[in-house]
Amino acid sequence: MTMQRRITGKKINFRPMIEAELSREERDRAYGRQERVARNKRIIANQLHAASTKIIESKPKAARWYCLRVETGREFAVEKVLSDASVEVCAPREKWVRVWRGEKIEGESPLFASYILVRCVPSADAFVGLKRQKSVMDIVGGDTGYHVVRDEIVEAFKALTVECEIPRIATDKTMTDGDRALIEVGPFAGFECVVVSVKWSRQARASVLITVDGRQFPIDSMPLAFLKKL
Repeated sequence: MTMQRRITGKKINFRPMIEAELSREERDRAYGRQERVARNKRIIANQLHAASTKIIESKPKAARWYCLRVETGREFAVEKVLSDASVEVCAPREKWVRVWRGEKIEGESPLFASYILVRCVPSADAFVGLKRQKSVMDIVGGDTGYHVVRDEIVEAFKALTVECEIPRIATDKTMTDGDRALIEVGPFAGFECVVVSVKWSRQARASVLITVDGRQFPIDSMPLAFLKKL
């Protein structure tokens, strides 16, 4: 006769241990992400130190406004990165309301697509730090230096857009593609431009091209009210 041995015992539930292990892995991943985010912020802060308000505080009279060209659609993302690094930044917005499938949708868009303003004490380190940031393409300027936006122009522009709406200024309805115009409002005030295309709507806009010291910069969606036909 063959003897059989029966083994008995309590049933072990491994699920809590597995879940605890997963939780530890999730915590480790979350901690790793936090560390990476914190490390990136420190790196960016170091890169932008020369352009920060800390330098402005020591040399307030030397600070100037400059215009950054950034990737379209990344204006507010760049604004946040710079602001988090204590860089004084101005990215005027305009509110919009649309109706989609019977529902009202509200949002905001940059008033000047692809451009934001920053204030800093000019230096090679400050400009290099700004241009090193993700989605920053260039600083408006040419061979003789970067374009300086006068303080009074920035303040007047801020006052016009304080309610995040385009000022209701009469537009020249004769404006058409190929016309030359003078920009009268905003950070590009005083520049002559070529009107590339006009989009007529409730608040008409134009795509224009400006030239700064031999370099061309396209400006999309310029409020037509800001232009004076030449």
